[in-house]
Amino acid sequence: MKIILLRTILLVAILGAAWPGGAQTTAPLVAALTPEQIQASQALAAKFDRLAAMNEARAATFKDRPLGALAQKTFDAFANFLIASARMMPESGYAFRPTPDVRNFGEQINHATATNYSFCNQGGVPPGFERRTANLKGVTSQEAIVKALEESIAYCSSLLAAAPDAWLMEPASNLGGTGSGLFSGMRVYAFIYAGVHSAEDYGTITTYLRMQGIVPPSTAIARVPVKTGK
Repeated sequence: MKIILLRTILLVAILGAAWPGGAQTTAPLVAALTPEQIQASQALAAKFDRLAAMNEARAATFKDRPLGALAQKTFDAFANFLIASARMMPESGYAFRPTPDVRNFGEQINHATATNYSFCNQGGVPPGFERRTANLKGVTSQEAIVKALEESIAYCSSLLAAAPDAWLMEPASNLGGTGSGLFSGMRVYAFIYAGVHSAEDYGTITTYLRMQGIVPPSTAIARVPVKTGK
């Protein structure tokens, strides 16, 4: 009886460790960041933070245009973090991927660039505005990837700047994405969705940054206390 009981306990322990959602190790995948890494991240994040300039430009561009201002503010928040992240990651980290089956860092930034054009164009473009799409052929170096990202963000901002609030409230179809589903709504939703997708991309790359010894800019800019390895 005792032997059967011991075998049962052992089997439960083995299954609990192997079964998804069962017992899991709490050991960290990488070492905690050092004080030097944290300080370096905070210095870089402060250097590349553009939010103040973005706020100033938005206030000047969208005076008496509350809907456009709202869409631009939603877009700016994570556009700023994506640019800072792309600049904070060294060239050597652009080939890094946390697991073999996901994009490397450079590919993830290029993905964000391509989807900026895709989502910002979903609602159409206002009269007289020249529509552009992503061209990422040969964009593999850090310099080229960052440049392309910045251009995509500038494109979305210039499209919004050219769009009167009345135009933003007009109906459009096939808005959204494959994950959330496509639907009809106001044109402005295309820009809000672009901002939401930027947030998703930023949330993804924070893991890449931390595994390369970098505090993500949203934390580094705010100087939120970060645990060190000491």
